[in-house]
Amino acid sequence: MYTDEDNNSDMIGAFCKLLFPWKGHSNGIIVDDYGTEWLVQLTNGKEVPVYKDEVFIV
Repeated sequence: MYTDEDNNSDMIGAFCKLLFPWKGHSNGIIVDDYGTEWLVQLTNGKEVPVYKDEVFIV
């Protein structure tokens, strides 16, 4: 999960897993940083914004 010590720009491109799956998909890659949210591209190609505390970095 996201902590304040993490550098936001270093997280872009990181593999992640959503705490709450989106339509059955939970694995993806962080593609953008919106401040309190990340834009995650899921393995099915859909991009969804999620709060940083709802993502596990793997």
